Amino acid sequence: MDLSAKTKIKNLISRTVGVLANIQKRTVARWRSASPGFRYALIYFLCVLVITGLVWWQFSPANSLVFDPGQGTGEPDDLAKLNPDNQQSGNESEEQPYVSLAAFEQGKEKLTLPLKGSILLGCGEAFSSAFHTVTAGIHIGGTRGDPVYAAFQGRVSMVIQPEEYEAGAVWIDHGDFETRYINLGFIEVKLGDAVSTNQRLGELGAKLQGYYADDYLVFEVRDAQQDPLDPLRYVGLDR
Repeated sequence: MDLSAKTKIKNLISRTVGVLANIQKRTVARWRSASPGFRYALIYFLCVLVITGLVWWQFSPANSLVFDPGQGTGEPDDLAKLNPDNQQSGNESEEQPYVSLAAFEQGKEKLTLPLKGSILLGCGEAFSSAFHTVTAGIHIGGTRGDPVYAAFQGRVSMVIQPEEYEAGAVWIDHGDFETRYINLGFIEVKLGDAVSTNQRLGELGAKLQGYYADDYLVFEVRDAQQDPLDPLRYVGLDR
C-alpha cells in the first residue's frame, strides 16, 4: 500500500471519529437540555417496553409448559437420557393388552378421571386472553398433595421430575394414543413402568399460575400424531 492510500485511510478514520464525537456531544447536549419530565417519561417507556417483551417471552404458547410440555423441550428420548430419573424400571417386561383409540370413540372403553375434582376449564378454552393461550387438555381442580391416578392402562413414556420453577409431568403410552398428567409435585412411577387403570402416579403439585383459587391438574389426551384431543369425549365421569 502506497503512502497516499495510507494517508487517505487515516484521514477517513479521523473524520469518522470526529463525526461520531460530534453526534455524541449533540446527543448529550440535547439530553441535558430536555426537561426532567421528558427524561422520566422516556426512561419509563423504555422500562415498560423491556418488561413487556420479557413477559411475552415467558408466557407465550411457544415457551409454556402448562399447555404443551412437548413444545421446545426436544425429543422424548433426548429428555430421558438427560434426566437421571428416567431410568427403565423392572416392570418393563410386563405386557399390556392393546386397546385402540377407536374403542374409546365407539364408547366400548372409557378413561377414568385422574383426579377427584371439578372441571375448571375444558379443552380448547382460552386460559389467558391476554396472551391468546388455549388449553390442550382439561384443568381439574384439587388440592396440593391429592393423589393422581392413571386414566387407563399403559406404559410410562415420559417422566419430568418437578423442580422449583417447573411442574412435574408423566406421559403414558396406550398404543395409538397417549395421556399426559401435568403439574405433579411428587411422582411415584419411572420411565418404562407398566401401569394399570387407576394406578397411583403421584401427587398434585401447587398451582402453576395464579389463575385459579385452587391447585389444578392439566390432563391431556394425544393421538398418534401428538395432536390434542378433548379428554371429556373419552372419560367416564365416575371418580
